[in-house]
Amino acid sequence: MGLTLLDRVKGTLSARVLEEIARKVEKGDKEELAEVFKLISSLAPARYHREGMEKMSRMAREGHPFIGVFKRAFESLHPNVREKLIANLLVNFIVLGRGIRDRQEKARKIHLPNFLVISPTMRCNLHCRGCYAAEYGKNEELSYQELDRILNEAKDLGMFFFTFTGGECFVREDLLDLWEKHGDCFFQVYTNGTLLDDRVVQRLLRMGNVALMVSIEGDEAATDRRRGPGMHKRVMEVFDRLREAGLLFGFSATCTSENSGELTSDRFLDQMLEKGCLVGWFFQYIPTGLSPDPSLMASPRQRVQLHERVEQWRREKPIFLGDFWNDGPYVDGCMAGGERFFHIISNGDVEPCVFAHFAVDNIHGKSLTEVIESPFFKAIRDAQPYDDDNLLRPCMIIDHPHVLREIVASQHARPTHPGAETILGEMSGQIDRYSVEVKAAFDPVWESAGREKYMKSLESEEKKEVHDRIGRKISGKKPV
Repeated sequence: MGLTLLDRVKGTLSARVLEEIARKVEKGDKEELAEVFKLISSLAPARYHREGMEKMSRMAREGHPFIGVFKRAFESLHPNVREKLIANLLVNFIVLGRGIRDRQEKARKIHLPNFLVISPTMRCNLHCRGCYAAEYGKNEELSYQELDRILNEAKDLGMFFFTFTGGECFVREDLLDLWEKHGDCFFQVYTNGTLLDDRVVQRLLRMGNVALMVSIEGDEAATDRRRGPGMHKRVMEVFDRLREAGLLFGFSATCTSENSGELTSDRFLDQMLEKGCLVGWFFQYIPTGLSPDPSLMASPRQRVQLHERVEQWRREKPIFLGDFWNDGPYVDGCMAGGERFFHIISNGDVEPCVFAHFAVDNIHGKSLTEVIESPFFKAIRDAQPYDDDNLLRPCMIIDHPHVLREIVASQHARPTHPGAETILGEMSGQIDRYSVEVKAAFDPVWESAGREKYMKSLESEEKKEVHDRIGRKISGKKPV
């Protein structure tokens, strides 16, 4: 099914109109920026997106600091990148993709995620302390042909956004060819930045459809301690190169007990803004991969502090920020198991998420829909939200660890690398204690304002499944 002729016409026309508005936005007129969101709103098939974009339009007219990230993007990005941002991310992914997925779900009577995470290789030229991916096998990789097949299937289902990680993606030259071939998609690539030389940067500039998320751990001491001597300086040089070229890029930071204070400082975020980052992703350290160490996990109090700081920065800073665990209310809780995404690793095994290193299925010889509908993934989706409705504690690995243990056991899921099972066994006591402390830290936050804010956001969501999902666990409320 995929894109219908009408979809393609709408996409072409809307992209042209949006590009014209984007050129006007370069002059700094906030009214023109407001028109961008208003136009997207008029095209969106889902009420949720229509009303969301209308809100963004109002924020633009009011001069809300967050909208400044779009102004920065339209002013600083190379025309190729700006065009792909508009056509592929805003139009194909947000506007057209939702409509295609809704039709496919009704036709196939299945649930579909809206994006995929793919690790085509686990090879890497660094050996970062605590890397979640370091224990995977390095010999097997997803071939170009297999990756091409996956992307084609995904587009037919209405997916036009893909996250590539690893390993270090840029050890494989053929990935550039893959991303270029799928010029109607938008790719977010996590990288250590060391292989982004001028030749690669110029190739990415011509393509325009790849956003780069460069890993950093905070200041020089924290980054070099985890990633190796001199890495902070190299990352700063990469940021300069990407900014001067006009590529879309941001930072990726793992919050640990050691660097939490640095990552939640204005000093850190202001430096990222100064370097030109338009996006920033915060992740929590999970004790898996290379020499897992539960003591590196950010404490519940540190995690609450990160949540509070990110929410504050969203009101004040012109940058798009994602707080992978604490942003559960923005994505209806846990996204794993095909609820919103799943993770395909280099040997083809399919994991519920990037940090849950267990699998039942392998993509070789199976379609995406077969994987999505597997009993393993359906069991995960059926259990969501886990235990209660507090979406600030969305994770089955560290917030509700008994859920991961029970589903892995009942579905006979296997570890995807040696040692992955330790989080279910020898480390389980520490993880269980951590989850109890997280509950004590986040429940008051959820009860005081979190639940009410989330329920308000659902008023514009038309999909009954979303209401039913959260309604399973909200005491005193019934699904609508």
